[in-house]
Amino acid sequence: MPSDTIKVKVVFFASAKVAAGVDEWQAELPEGARTSDLRKAMEEKFMFLKGHAMELPLAVNQQYVGVDEDPVLEHRDEVALIPPISGG
Repeated sequence: MPSDTIKVKVVFFASAKVAAGVDEWQAELPEGARTSDLRKAMEEKFMFLKGHAMELPLAVNQQYVGVDEDPVLEHRDEVALIPPISGG
C-alpha cells in the first residue's frame, strides 16, 4: 500500500447491511481523508446510498460522528454506518 493512502473498514448493520449485500467494505482513501470523503466514496460504491450518505450518522472507532462533523480518518479506522431505526 502506498504511504499516501489509508484503508478504512466500513461496517454495515440492519437495513444498510441488507441493502449493501455485504457485512463490511474496505475503503481505500487518500491520506488526510475526512468522513465526508468516505461518504462520497460510499455513494459511488453503493447505489442505495446515492443522495443519502451525507445524511446518515456514522460511528468512527465506536464514537458517534454527527452529520455536521467531519473528522480526519486514520489508517485502519473502523466506521459503522448507522441506518435509521424505527420502532414503537
